Amino acid sequence: MATRIDIAELEQALDGLLESALVPESWERTLGHISRATGSAGTHIMPVRGKFPSGFLSTPNLLEAFQVYFNEEWYKRDYRERGLAVAMTKGVIIEHDIASDDEFNHQIFYTEFLARFGFRYSAMVGFTAGDTMLSLNLQRRINDQPFDRDDERLLVKMQSRLTAAAEIIRALHVAKIDSMSEAFEFAGTAVVFFDRAGRITRLNQRAEKLLDGSVRILDRELVALSQEETGLLRRHLQAVLSKEPFANPAVATPVLFSRPGKAPLVIRAQRLNGVPAELFSHSAAVAIVTDLAERATPDRDLLRRLFALTPQETTVARLLMDGSSPRQIAEISGLTYETARGYVKKVLAKTGTQRQSQLISLLSSLKI
Repeated sequence: MATRIDIAELEQALDGLLESALVPESWERTLGHISRATGSAGTHIMPVRGKFPSGFLSTPNLLEAFQVYFNEEWYKRDYRERGLAVAMTKGVIIEHDIASDDEFNHQIFYTEFLARFGFRYSAMVGFTAGDTMLSLNLQRRINDQPFDRDDERLLVKMQSRLTAAAEIIRALHVAKIDSMSEAFEFAGTAVVFFDRAGRITRLNQRAEKLLDGSVRILDRELVALSQEETGLLRRHLQAVLSKEPFANPAVATPVLFSRPGKAPLVIRAQRLNGVPAELFSHSAAVAIVTDLAERATPDRDLLRRLFALTPQETTVARLLMDGSSPRQIAEISGLTYETARGYVKKVLAKTGTQRQSQLISLLSSLKI
């Protein structure tokens, strides 16, 4: 059976990959060109593992399907993922490597999801960006001719061009991350960069100097002595990188890493936005790390006037900012634990905060 792939047009379309690597706004045009050259209804690029709503490039006619794909969690039931092992080995898989005609007619991923948009047959071309495995997916409709072995032999030649474009984007983003890291270093600010899994990809020298026995890197994860604090940082990063970060209260809550005998560290993460940067890059978020030992504690009179604190509440607020726990505050102030805990609740209520880390973030920002 003759292939529907126009080889000459596909060559021209692949030439557009370099331009797209340098000019991200041209991705839509390049993917559209690849679709036409391969006789496809649409084309998209996304990670093989760890799919996420903002992490794909697509022709516009697939965007509605992608919204449903994530909103209804079809990405957790994507029948085509059973072909990933083949893709890793061969570089290209076509739909008939994954499903039989009977499965096309009875498997719900085809009958309830793809059929809703008139789609069925696809081909996936695997390629890499650093240690990230990606795939370019070509989508055909129910009434289209499926991809065949002749198509497969042509499509596998796309791998090297796709990898080259991905590596260019990655290199440009790494250079951007390096520049950001240096700028923060020059400003005297400690920063740590993370990938989408919360693993450290880079930290500047200022951040390295904060590492000690109580704050360390373990298996590319930033960890505290307290498992609870480490867990809070994981949840903070997950919230920052989530589909709807503004709706998650963990985004607005900085994380406190306690250090015995030292003032605590305050960690606030920020997402690094922008496709294709998110799709191809090793870094998805940056965290600013503030050492409270370098920050002056707000004046007692200022605290009392701003938040209507009593003298005892002011003392408790300053101790909380130093990283003291309610039990330590009780020992320092000569109070019972329950009394100290009550004062902590009052301070949080009067300052409009809910956690010690939020209180520290608020007080450390006060101009004295």
